[in-house]
Amino acid sequence: MKNPFTIKLQASVLLAGESLLLLTSALWEDIDPNQQWPAWLYVILFAAGGYTLAGSRQWLVAYLLTSTVAIVLGTFESYKALAIVSTVCFAIAFYMLFKVVIGHCFFRVKVAAADRIIGGIAGYILLGFLWTSQSQWALMLNAEAFLNTNSGLPTTEAEQLYYSFVTLTGLGYGEIVPTTSVARLIAILTVLSGTLYLAIFISALMGGLAAKHHSEKN
Repeated sequence: MKNPFTIKLQASVLLAGESLLLLTSALWEDIDPNQQWPAWLYVILFAAGGYTLAGSRQWLVAYLLTSTVAIVLGTFESYKALAIVSTVCFAIAFYMLFKVVIGHCFFRVKVAAADRIIGGIAGYILLGFLWTSQSQWALMLNAEAFLNTNSGLPTTEAEQLYYSFVTLTGLGYGEIVPTTSVARLIAILTVLSGTLYLAIFISALMGGLAAKHHSEKN
């Protein structure tokens, strides 16, 4: 008997979690000025989405351990060494999740076309969250690495998330400006990763559709 609880569109779990994070990002500062709960929400939602795609308890344990270490060490902002380790752990956690998404979208054989598309969208959104976390490299060197030109103040966590997605898509409205060389480098990497990802994803998707059409004709 077929399991009625089987999730057909597995990537939709991750996409739903990402959507929830984006929709609630404007409320982060009003709910918690210390901005600790969004990090734990990241972990819970991304762990659920990643585990659905990976289907491995070992992956889940490794991801939760890495993410927890990153969050805990991130609370010690005054200790630069711990802040560096925290940022590295966040990068590793995002790499683990991104690897699962890419494997699901491009390398698994028995994946529905709709699920590949949803996974591709989830992977693109994941890049925005990745560069939000990695902007800490610039902020560790200079707290004013990213400035809001409207307020004249350093960006908040929610503003940094907004900036990363605006930069990722190449829009660049200009109200948030990178002021240091490291911040500008992160901006460049954000734009390049977004552009290259879309090019590769669309090419792979079109190639898969062409191969399927060719096989059906033969």
